[in-house]
Amino acid sequence: MGRLDGRAALVTGGSGGIGRATVLEFAREGADVAVHYYRSEEAARAVAEEVRAAGRTAAVLQGSVSEQDSARRLVDEAADALGRLDVLACVAGHPYREGEWSKAFPDLTPEEWRAPLEVDLLGTVFACQAAIPRMVRQGHGAVVLVGSTPALTGDRVGISYLLAKAGVLALARALADAYGRDGVRVNAAALGNIDTEAMAGLPEDVRKALEREPALKRFGRPEEVARVIAFLASDDASYITGSTIVVDGGFALR
Repeated sequence: MGRLDGRAALVTGGSGGIGRATVLEFAREGADVAVHYYRSEEAARAVAEEVRAAGRTAAVLQGSVSEQDSARRLVDEAADALGRLDVLACVAGHPYREGEWSKAFPDLTPEEWRAPLEVDLLGTVFACQAAIPRMVRQGHGAVVLVGSTPALTGDRVGISYLLAKAGVLALARALADAYGRDGVRVNAAALGNIDTEAMAGLPEDVRKALEREPALKRFGRPEEVARVIAFLASDDASYITGSTIVVDGGFALR
């Protein structure tokens, strides 16, 4: 018996990195999964095949979560394909760009502020707006949002990104309070340095410096994040809502 047996889940940004790991963890725990992608169709279809190989149903959905109508369509298509929607994991995010990350605060352009806000924050807002009313009608649901440890601790770099992620963490608390009476739980995971494709592309000296930051002195793995997301989506976390689980290897202890 898996912790998500009989559940239907939508994972935004499910084609690679943390999203892909979350899709596969959900399937291992017994869920049928709708895999959302924006650009990476081939990768999304590949992970969907892995879900099917595990004996679960998979759907592949394309769209932009930063557009409200598109996010609403994604949720509708996921529920139609899977027959219901019990879990929403909002993993889609603005891609890491070194120029934006390291740019001095006064030099960030309006577009560089808007991009993470539109994808990470508004994309999460729009997906929740579409999914939560369905969950309210059925009397239960679990939503897991993805934030960032620097959104809690602050940082001198990546300010536009951490601003968007701070909004995501605030959103989790607000929605948990608003919809707890309807049986809908909303939680977040605040992530540290996770070894995704973006990290793999960094210069070696930068990678080594980042590895030394957390107490565990290594990058986190997408699979480690996915297990936390699956826990928050499952009944093992049935009395947890409005919480932010820090998954950062001790980064916040600096």
